[in-house]
Formats: sequence, C-alpha cells, structure tokens
Amino acid sequence: MASYLGAPTDVASVLRQVRRPRRAVVTAGMPYANGMLHLGHLAGAHVPADIHARWLGLLIGRENVLFVCGTDDHGSASQIAARQAGVSIREFIDGIHEKQHASLRRYDIDLDVYSGTSRPECLPIQQELAHRFLRRLHGNGLLEKRTSSQWFDPELQCFLPDRLVRGRCPNPKCDNGDAYSDECDRCGHQHSPSQLGSPRSALSDATPVMRDTAHWWLDMWAVSETLRGWIQGKQGAWRPAVLADVLNTVMPSLRFEADLAPAYKEIKASLPKHKAKFTQDREVLLQLGSKPEMEEARAALSRHGVPSEPVEDWAHRAITRDVAWGLSLPVDLDPELCGKTLYVWPDSLIAPIAFSQVALARRGVDPARYVDFWCDPEARIYQFLGQDNVFFYVLMQGAMWLGTQPDPRRLPAPGELQLTDVLGCFHLLVGGDKMSKSRGNFFTADQLLDEKGYSADQIRYYLALLGLAEKPSNFDLAKLDERNRFLAGPLNAAFERPISAAHSKFDGRVPHGALLDKVASDTLRIVQRYVRAMDRADYPTLLFEIENYARVINSLFAQFKPHDDRRPEEGRRDALFSSFYVLKTLMIMLYPFVPATMDRLRESLRLPPEVFRLEELGAPIPAGHAIGPKQVYFPPVPGE
Repeated sequence: MASYLGAPTDVASVLRQVRRPRRAVVTAGMPYANGMLHLGHLAGAHVPADIHARWLGLLIGRENVLFVCGTDDHGSASQIAARQAGVSIREFIDGIHEKQHASLRRYDIDLDVYSGTSRPECLPIQQELAHRFLRRLHGNGLLEKRTSSQWFDPELQCFLPDRLVRGRCPNPKCDNGDAYSDECDRCGHQHSPSQLGSPRSALSDATPVMRDTAHWWLDMWAVSETLRGWIQGKQGAWRPAVLADVLNTVMPSLRFEADLAPAYKEIKASLPKHKAKFTQDREVLLQLGSKPEMEEARAALSRHGVPSEPVEDWAHRAITRDVAWGLSLPVDLDPELCGKTLYVWPDSLIAPIAFSQVALARRGVDPARYVDFWCDPEARIYQFLGQDNVFFYVLMQGAMWLGTQPDPRRLPAPGELQLTDVLGCFHLLVGGDKMSKSRGNFFTADQLLDEKGYSADQIRYYLALLGLAEKPSNFDLAKLDERNRFLAGPLNAAFERPISAAHSKFDGRVPHGALLDKVASDTLRIVQRYVRAMDRADYPTLLFEIENYARVINSLFAQFKPHDDRRPEEGRRDALFSSFYVLKTLMIMLYPFVPATMDRLRESLRLPPEVFRLEELGAPIPAGHAIGPKQVYFPPVPGE
C-alpha cells in the first residue's frame, strides 16, 4: 500500500515513500468454458486486472508480477454446452478456450498465462493441489460428510446437479417452464429442488427422482472468528461494498422469532453490545462483536424465555458433486465418496496457484518458486472479480487457505498460503439493463472491435471510467463516442503539438530549456494522486485529473507558442522542454490504461521500453534527445 512520511517536495521524494510489495500475483475472474467473452467479462475482471498488473510492473518490475487466469472448465455447465454443440467436452472446451484467449490478446490483456483447469499443462498440478487441500482440510476437521437428497436420472443412472434439471417455476406469478432446479433465471425466484414443477433431466429429458447422496461439506464456521478478524483489519483498505458484503456475513449473529421481540427488549440493555434488525422471514437478527459475546447473549436470552440459534447456514457448503467431469477426490479418506468430484467453486479458487506454476515454468523458473508469490507476507495477491462472487473468494477461499495450516484458527505464518486482497466489481449495464441477447444489448468482446469499429484502447479507457468498483454502471455508446472525441481531439493534440514543434522549429530535438515552476508543481500533485489511486485500483476521478494535467501542454502552447519564431526564444525553449516533461509523465501514467497507444507514443519519443517504470516519472527527456515522427495515437470516433 502507498504510504507517505511527511510532505514530499518533488516527484523523487514521492516515489521513495511508496511502499512496494516484494512480488505480486494478479488474477481475474475465470470465465466458464462454455461461451465467448462478453463486455461484462472485460469490464468487471480482465481490463481492471490488466491495468493493475501493468501498474505493479511500473512499481516493482514486471518480472516480479504474475498475471494469471484461465477457463473454468469443470462441472455441469461445460457438459451441457458440449452436448448441445454435439461434440466431446474436450473438443468443445479447447475451441472456446482458444477463442477467449484470442479476444483477450486483442484487448492487450498481458497475461503470463491463460490456461484452464482441465488443460494438459495445468491438470496434473491442479489435481495434486486439490488432493493436498482436501487432505489437510480433512485432517483439521474442516470437512464434514453429510447426506442429502438430490435429483437422479433413472435413464442415465446418474445424479444430476441442480443446473441439469429444468422445470416449471414454482412462483405463481411466473410462467417460465424452463427454470433451473434451484432458481428461475427469468423472475429470480429461489426455491428448493422439490418445489420445481414437472422436472426433467437436461441430459436425457427423463423425469428425475430424488435419491440420497453423501458429500463433503466445508465447515467455515470453525474458522469464522479468524476470518472476521482478518476482514475487520481490511477496513479502509478494501472496497466498501466488498467489505460490507463479507463482514455482515461473518459477524457472529443470533436469530429468534419476531413474536419474542417484546421479551428481548426487556433485557436488551443488559446484553453485550449488538445491532438488531427485523428480517423478511419474521425473525429478529442480533449481530454481535465476537463468538464469546454471541454465546453470552444466547444464554441470557434463553434464561428469559427467548430461544435463539446462531446464524451459520452460510458457513456450511458442500464442496463435492456427483459430476463425472471434474477433479477426483482422494478416496482413501472415505471410500463412500468414490466417483464423486470436487465442486467447481473450490476447483476455481485453487486454480490460480496452478496457473502460477505454469507461468513460472514458461519463464524457465522452477514452478516450486510459486511459494515466493503465494506464501510470502511481503508479497501481495490481488483478485479482480464480479461482486456477486465475493463470498467465494473471501470466505470460502479464506477458510480453505486457513485449513491448509497446522493451526487453522490463526492467520497465516510466513511460508503458508497468504490471504488475498479481493477487488469486486458490480454488473455492467448496457442501455440501462443487464446484457441480454433478446433485448439486443448484448456485446461480445469481439463485436465492439469488428462490428462497431472501435480500437481496444478506446474501449479500455472508457471501461476504466465507469466506476464499477462502487456501483452498477451503464455502458453507453453515445458517451463512449463523446469520450473518444476528447481522446482524438484535445488529448491527441497534447501528444502531437510538442512533437510537431520540435520537428518544425528545433531540428527534431528536445530543446535546451528549464522546467517551469508551475509544471513542476502540477506534476508533483498528479504523481501523488496517481500512486494513491493506482494502489487502490480507483480510476475514474484519477483519469479526469490526468486529462486536466494533459491540458498543461495546450496551455503552454497558448501562452509561449513554441512553434512561433516571433515569440521570445527562451520562453519557447522552456515551454517546449516542459511540454516534453509533461508528455513523458502522461505516457507513463496512461500506459496501464491504453498500452498500445502509449507504446506508439513511446516510439515517437524514441524512448526504450524500459521507460515504463515508476522511477522515470519526474525524469525529463534530456535536451538534445532526437524525437521521431508523429503516429496515429487515438483514432477518430468510428464513422466520423
């Protein structure tokens, strides 16, 4: 995290005070291997993750950063999609994987590896990791075997996950006859599988029946106090929505019938400090500060005739499935679970560790060095994902990581898996609604490039402005065009005017001049703002401030006219020297957002690729440095 010790007086002193991790891992939410990447994937995971990985490259060197992702291959979704396509699962997943990877490359998503949980380079590592996790969780008592009823296809003689059973939605106000077994994707109604009307198997179209089946359940309740302490320590560091989501879940809570509220109110003042609220299920919920306080309150309530129970449903989740397409279990731990596989969520949570080993091997580094990235308290792991997946990446992943330790009820020690930083993003809306093919507001990643004619950097820049970290935001083509007019107009002018003036009036070189005081002070302020905002992955306000900083160049040209021989030469030289100082600063700061465009600008300035590092901020382009020709930077708005 960035931290400051006193008021810096120049850019170099700002940069010296930035705290830097030793190494870093960046991951983006893993797309299912059942369809093309769409605009929501880019906006909510891959573009912000790429921006952050490039920022970390500026900060600590790209060689110290692993940026990894891949397809989420296993589970019923892939089975269904392959069956509908009439091909094998392997053939289907390989085809989707290559298309997704090609789309990411088109958007300059600079991954070290884009693998997949079932791909040959990853699967053996992933399988070994899964067994290691399960053995340690089992040894620490964090796995509980439970028996429950589940749909069974009598024709295919196999159990069916909820998503492989469809039927009539039990909501009387909904006429969807193709609802999932646990949820209706039309009206949003959630229900138990037994409530589904006219159920049918998505695999055979047979009428399924309910049968008992045993599975392992992860006990997050056993480590919930450790999770609570860790999450509370992230106040002020994590995004408010992420923190609120998981903290409200993990805080120890009691519930009791609303009819008992009068009796509760009589003893309310004597209970440990707590928050109370009524729920939609006609219950009273009490949120307390710790488990001991929860037990104290529960005992006091019971003495006064108010029976209550802990709210711990969230903390018990099945992590195995009756699905053939998945990672096997170490059946020597329990032969009854033979043939069952790991649920896709824990599978996908483990995957970035396997991807990191694949990435290191591709660099020619011993894959065992992944511990330098994942098990070092001086390293950091940043995970970018949709806000609706925060539960899994914070609570389930946190419990799994703790469960690998000798003592799961403490925070990780050096050499153990370190808990990660989670950066959630809200849904991207298009035309004010969630993307939907039937509404005509659904865009794949490639459509915007191929059919609409935008460049990748035009899309990347606009997505970074949307502020999905705070709320759902709307992707509006008219506003995209408006922003692109600024990029192609005033911002391009800021890039082009110093280059043109150098060639027309100063023999194609940076003139000898002095840095103007106002430029130095403006740069100091924007660099201070930049390192704070980039550290927090907080982009919208920052980009507008960078745009204002770019206007300094246009102001210098308006005031000193470096391109006009009739003005005093000293002022012209100082102004153009200062303009190139600003231009280099802009190039470095904008590089994580629009890398291809800034690389073209770097070529025009005839600077080496190594210029993209934080220490180059505040370092002027030397007087006498030869400048190359202008290029096309931001293109015009398509069709204009």
